[in-house]
Amino acid sequence: MNKVPITRLGYLRLLGELLYLRRAVRPQVLEELQEARSYGVKAENQQYLLARERHVILQKKIRELEEKLARCEVVVGRKFFLKQAAFGAVLVVQNIDTGETRRYQLVGPYESDVRDGKLSVESPVGRCLMGHREGEEVTVYTPSGIRIYRILSIQV
Repeated sequence: MNKVPITRLGYLRLLGELLYLRRAVRPQVLEELQEARSYGVKAENQQYLLARERHVILQKKIRELEEKLARCEVVVGRKFFLKQAAFGAVLVVQNIDTGETRRYQLVGPYESDVRDGKLSVESPVGRCLMGHREGEEVTVYTPSGIRIYRILSIQV
């Protein structure tokens, strides 16, 4: 089983979501299921069928979160003394073609959200940015075409 890097904050967010599903949502779903069972477990009991389906979906979501957390490896510190793009670093990059400047934090795939400024190290852009320094231009081959980015600053 390959370990997936994650920040401490991302790990705590996933753990919080798992605990919420276990402690708050699951008891509600089980209560609904028990109430629906009191009317009989029959094919025409729509309340039971819906409660059962919700229970199955919830169990699947809990199992997925448990598997993600089992594969996670919390990366805390950096081992580089140079200002290089690495896991956990915050980069300010400029798209050379459009002139657009964006700020990204390089994170693991379970916590990536481009709209929130979190870029996965396993994405095409994240992979290409890794290991580069301030001022360097990086060519990225994305599914939508070739893009060239300049790293303006790196915050460790």
